[in-house]
Amino acid sequence: MKHLVSLLIASMVVVGLLFAGCSQSQQETQDDPVSVKAAITTDCIVHYYKTNASAYITRQQQGFHPSVGFFQAVSTEPTGVVQCSLLRDDYSLSGQKQQILSDFPDSFWSKNLAVAVFYSFCAGGGLLETDSMLSAENIKIEGQWYKALKPQWPSGVKLTLLQSLDTKRIELVQLEDSQEGLAWLVRNYNFRYSKELSKKIPRMIDVFDIRNGVSSKELMIRFDYKNIQKAQTPGIPN
Repeated sequence: MKHLVSLLIASMVVVGLLFAGCSQSQQETQDDPVSVKAAITTDCIVHYYKTNASAYITRQQQGFHPSVGFFQAVSTEPTGVVQCSLLRDDYSLSGQKQQILSDFPDSFWSKNLAVAVFYSFCAGGGLLETDSMLSAENIKIEGQWYKALKPQWPSGVKLTLLQSLDTKRIELVQLEDSQEGLAWLVRNYNFRYSKELSKKIPRMIDVFDIRNGVSSKELMIRFDYKNIQKAQTPGIPN
C-alpha cells in the first residue's frame, strides 16, 4: 500500500509539472497569437535500449501543440523529475543533472530527440500541414518508396519527413546531425483512430541508429502511447 501511495503521488507531481511548464511557456510567449500549452496530452511507456540490448523502461507524460511546434515530456526517474520542453528551435531541459543511463548510446533527452518525436507523432498523425513543405526526389527505403519533405525547422540539422507513396502518410523521419555525429531513422506505426482528434494517430514510435546504414539499423528507443487526449485548446487541424 505504501508503494502504491508513493506511485500515485509521483504521478500527480509529474502531471502537475507538465501543465505548470506549459503555463510558464505561455507567459513567456504571451505576445504569440496562439497560447503555448499542450493541445494534446499523452501517457507513454518508453523503452530505452542499452548497449548490451537490455532495456530501461520508464513512464512519461508527453504534451504536443502541433501548430506552434511545441513538445514537452515529463517523467520521474531515479535521479528525480526530468522535464524537457521544445518550442521550435528553443529547447530546455531540467532535472537531468547526470546521465541517467551510463550504458545508453545517446542522451536520455536532447533537442534532436524532442524534434524527432514531435515530427514523428504530429506529422505521422496528420496534425501538421505539409503541402507547403519543399519536396525532394523520392527515396526508396527497405523496398518502399517515399516522398521526401523538408520542414522549415529545426536549423542546424538535416531533417526529412518521408511520406509513403502507398498510404500517403508520413511514416518515417530521418534526422542527421553532423556536429553530433548521429544519424537516426524514426518510424511511427500501429495507427488507431482517435474520435477526439478525428485522425488516425500512431501509437508506437521507434528510433533507430542508422550510422552504419539502414540495413544495419539498431533500435535505440521505443515510445508506446497508451492514452492520447485532446486538451481544451484551439489549434489542432480537423
